[in-house]
Amino acid sequence: MAPADPLQVLAGIQRHLQAIYDLDLDLRVEDFLIGDREMAVLVDQGAVPEVLASTHEQLLILPDDDGISVALYLSDALQESLAAGPDLQDHCHATEGVSHFLMLLWIARQERQVRRLHLELQAEVDKATTCLLLERGATGGAGASSLLRRLFSDVALADHLEPHERERYVHAHQLASEYSRFLARRLDQGVEHLLSELRSFYRLSFSGKRQRILTAA
Repeated sequence: MAPADPLQVLAGIQRHLQAIYDLDLDLRVEDFLIGDREMAVLVDQGAVPEVLASTHEQLLILPDDDGISVALYLSDALQESLAAGPDLQDHCHATEGVSHFLMLLWIARQERQVRRLHLELQAEVDKATTCLLLERGATGGAGASSLLRRLFSDVALADHLEPHERERYVHAHQLASEYSRFLARRLDQGVEHLLSELRSFYRLSFSGKRQRILTAA
């Protein structure tokens, strides 16, 4: 089997997420993709901290003459792994990056402020949702419980994270874990029930999403 094009993999993830959430966004994530070489230049320029170059995925929001610019960094190693074939961890890293990109665009178009915690929560939900749908297509849902355990159990956080960043990731992870179990039950009722819930959830503020999770769990 010929290696996949990582740009096509990202484009496929974007199409999948936009279909799930019924999003009308015309920018293509692959046009904003950078790798190790571009990240090294940004580090040398002092535009981003050097520690970010050791990560697999980062959505970068950088000041420029027009206000801000956006770039999605995926490490060369991750891009090569995406090209090599399906892998759950690689899929999750890539989905997280595309999710951040889409959520940032969507919130910006609503002229609302975005919080990092909001991006992290939605990315965790997006990873679980896409995996649940793919698993449903492969096994009919028989492996949903074990899949969610793999996604949300024993997750190791990056060493470079500051205490407040670790707290943010843990909080988003806990909320998404609770919500994903609810989503699995919705999926058991039918894909249309899942999509209705997800499309409503996506358009809520962070506080609205948190409240929805607490009432649904």
